[in-house]
Amino acid sequence: MTFRNCLVYQNGEFVKMDLHVENGIFVDEPSAPFIDATGYYVMPGFVDTHAHIIGTGHKYGYLNLENVRSLEELLETLRQSPEKTIIGRGWSEESLGSKPTKQLLDQIDKPVFLIRRCGHVAIANSALMELIGIWKEDGVFKEKELEEVRKRLPSREDEKFFAIGQKRFLMHGVTFVHSDDLHGLSWANLKDIIKSSKMRLLEKVYFESVSELESFNEFGQLSDRVYVKAVKVFADGSVGARTAWLSVPYADDPENCGMKLLDEEQLERFATLCDEKNVQLCVHAIGDEAVHMVATVFSRHPNHRIIHAQLVKERDLSMLKDSFFSIQPHFAIEDRGLMESALPKDLKALRYPFLLLFERGFKIAFSTDAPVSPEDPKYVIEAALKLGFTKRQAIELYTMAGAKMAGLKNLGEIRTNFLADFCLYERDPLLFDEDPVAVYVAGELVHQK
Repeated sequence: MTFRNCLVYQNGEFVKMDLHVENGIFVDEPSAPFIDATGYYVMPGFVDTHAHIIGTGHKYGYLNLENVRSLEELLETLRQSPEKTIIGRGWSEESLGSKPTKQLLDQIDKPVFLIRRCGHVAIANSALMELIGIWKEDGVFKEKELEEVRKRLPSREDEKFFAIGQKRFLMHGVTFVHSDDLHGLSWANLKDIIKSSKMRLLEKVYFESVSELESFNEFGQLSDRVYVKAVKVFADGSVGARTAWLSVPYADDPENCGMKLLDEEQLERFATLCDEKNVQLCVHAIGDEAVHMVATVFSRHPNHRIIHAQLVKERDLSMLKDSFFSIQPHFAIEDRGLMESALPKDLKALRYPFLLLFERGFKIAFSTDAPVSPEDPKYVIEAALKLGFTKRQAIELYTMAGAKMAGLKNLGEIRTNFLADFCLYERDPLLFDEDPVAVYVAGELVHQK
């Protein structure tokens, strides 16, 4: 396949040339069919290093609460829902003015379960708790409690939600996602869903305990596009849920330093097992105490990954020099209100130090954490530019860096013998105002506008 007379992104600029693809890779010699691509821009596919494809499907398949701006509007939205069991996601107290409560949701005469935008806390009404057989007086479920609720929710339809999520990423030019989907369903079910993925996928398999990882022996490649070569664990929660593990109490919750979801000994065992199984350990860590624990362990185990790293003690950086970072530049902008209201003034930590990490030579790559935030690279890159990254840096951190983080050295650039994951645009994609008109993975057309 040859695209004639297109404008190909290389080394920060567009070069007019013919683009040749054969057997899923870029090649030097022309091959049929010949496609007139005069005036079209060609970019490498974006690589999102931390997101949730099924969760993104939930965002568009369940009730999306992102744009609900008051508790009154929330109640009206719930009353209008035709679902027998209402599952919604995307609310935040910043948008609503205050947190929804079980008492508020009990005004709805059917089961309701509403997950905060961060995905680390949710509210259930009495009818929902009676349905799943779990009761909490306040209806608030946090962190690991959510896993048990997810397992009992009716009408999971995970295959449908994966398809929805995959389509959303592809339409924005994302051809490779490092995803975390093993929540509330079995590995056998997830494997059946992801093995035929159209996009490239690095599945970070989630484990609640070391014993689960010890007995798991299915790492490897499910297909030419699906890699099962990473493990996901949680060191803490989120700032929004007040479960990120801090060294000092929250400003608006003086008895609370967050939640420590595993200890250093457990994390050490996870890292040792991942070394033995030759897979990458990816640890969710947001609060400065959580990052400190991860840094301590990672100083003994190089080339593993920390996800988020929003609050970091300066002295811990030296222990993380051989680690990877999946970061979200947009969180530095989205969370400005939270930084003022929730984070204590005496917290001695670097706050959202993403540009600093890059400038000091740390191995970082961009991600959305969708469905927490939009799955669109344009949204992330625009935030990165506001933080001080250049356009070229942002593109490389959303392509090449993500590929290398997954251990793929022949992806993320349009070069001979590289994997042919790329997108065609009608207008200059560096204007960041349009999605691609066509998306290819391994030289196969997988999405067309």
